Amino acid sequence: MPPEQSTSRVEGGSVLAAAVVSGVAGYGVLLLTARMLSAESNAQFLVFWGALFSIFGVLIGITTETTRAVLVAGPDAAGPAVVPHTTMLGLGLVVVTGLSGPWWAPRLFESEWRLLLAALLGGTALFVVHAGIAGAVGGRRMWGAYSTLVGVEAATRLVLVVVATMLATGLVGFAWAAAVSAGAWVLLALASPRLRGAWHTRVAVGRRGLSLRVGASCVAAGASALLLVGYPVLLKATTSDAVFDGAAPILLAVSLSRAPLLVPLGAYQNVAVAKVVRHGIRALVPVWTALAVVCAVGSGAAWLVGPWLLRLINADYHVSGPVFAALVVAAGLVALLTLTGAATVAVDAHAVYLGGWIGATVVSLVVLTLPGTLEHRVLASLFAGPVVGVLLHLGLAWSRLARSTAPHPAPSRGHA
Repeated sequence: MPPEQSTSRVEGGSVLAAAVVSGVAGYGVLLLTARMLSAESNAQFLVFWGALFSIFGVLIGITTETTRAVLVAGPDAAGPAVVPHTTMLGLGLVVVTGLSGPWWAPRLFESEWRLLLAALLGGTALFVVHAGIAGAVGGRRMWGAYSTLVGVEAATRLVLVVVATMLATGLVGFAWAAAVSAGAWVLLALASPRLRGAWHTRVAVGRRGLSLRVGASCVAAGASALLLVGYPVLLKATTSDAVFDGAAPILLAVSLSRAPLLVPLGAYQNVAVAKVVRHGIRALVPVWTALAVVCAVGSGAAWLVGPWLLRLINADYHVSGPVFAALVVAAGLVALLTLTGAATVAVDAHAVYLGGWIGATVVSLVVLTLPGTLEHRVLASLFAGPVVGVLLHLGLAWSRLARSTAPHPAPSRGHA
C-alpha cells in the first residue's frame, strides 16, 4: 500500500472512531434523560438540546469554511490567523442570542427559561473556539488532533450528564452538563502543543473576505442545523402546548433513527470537503453507495427493533414499527442533503449550499403547520424538506456549472 494511501486510511479511521464516540455519547445522553425525566420535562430537554445544537450547527459553518480556506491556502499563507478571527466573529452570535433571549426563550423554555438561556449562552461561547480549532486542524489535515477534539468533547458531555444523573439535578442540571462540555478544548489545548499551534494557522484571504465567507457558511449551516438537530424547536414552534407535552416519544424516535447516520456524518463532513477539494465530486460516490445500503438495512431493523427499544428506554413511550422505518429513510434523505451540501461548499458554491438548506428548512416548517396528527406532520415534514433541498442543490449546482462552462460568443467584428 502506498504510504499516502495508508496514512489516509489511518486518518479516516481516527475520524470514524471519533464519530462512533460521538454517536454513543449522544445516545447515552438521550437515554439517560428519557429515563430520569418525566415525559413533559424530557420534551422540554429535547427542545433545549435542539436549540443548543442548532447554535452549535451555526458555528460549524466556521469549521467548514476554515477547513476549506486553510486547505487551499497552504502552509505559507500570510492572511489573518483563523482561530482568533473566527472567535471574535462567533462571539457576536453569543451577544445577539443573549440580547434577543427575553423575546423567544420564555416561549421555548417556559418557566426555567433564564437558567436554560444562561446554559445556552455559556455553551455557545465555549463552542465558538472549538469550531475554529477544529477547522484549523482539519484544514492542516491533522485528522488525529481533529478526531481527539471531536471525541473528547462528546465523551465529556456524557460524563457530565452521568454526574448530573447521580446528583439528581433534573432538567436544568442536564442542560448545563450538555452545554459546558463544549469547553473540552481547554484541557486538550493545555495538554497538546499541536492543538495550541492551531491558533497560529493562517489563510490566504484578507479579514473581510474571510468574514464574508464564514458568515455565508454560518448562515447556511444554521439553516441545516435547524433541520438536523433543531427539529424539536421547529415542532415546538408549530405545535400547541397540550399536543407538544406528549411529543417526547416521537422526538426521541426521530433522534434514535437519525443518530446512527447523522452523528458519524457530522464528524465526517470536514473529510468530505477535503476529499472533494482534492479529488472532485466523484470522491463521494462510495459514501453515497454506503448511505443507500445503510438506509435499506437500517429501516428494516428499525421496523422490528425500534418500538421495543423505545419501550425499554421508557415503558410509557410508544411509536409503531412502520413509523420507525419511515424515520430511518427520512434520516437517509437528510444525510444525502448533508453530503450534497458539503460538496457545494468544497467547490466554493456557498450560495448554492445556502439555497438548498434554506429551501429544505422552510418547506419542513411549512409542512409542520398543516393539519394532521403529530406523527403524520413529523413524517411529512422530514420527507418533504430534504427532498426539496437535494433537488435545489443539484439543480442550482448544475445551472452554475452550465453557466461557468458555456462557451462565450466571439466578439463581432465591425466593418470599416
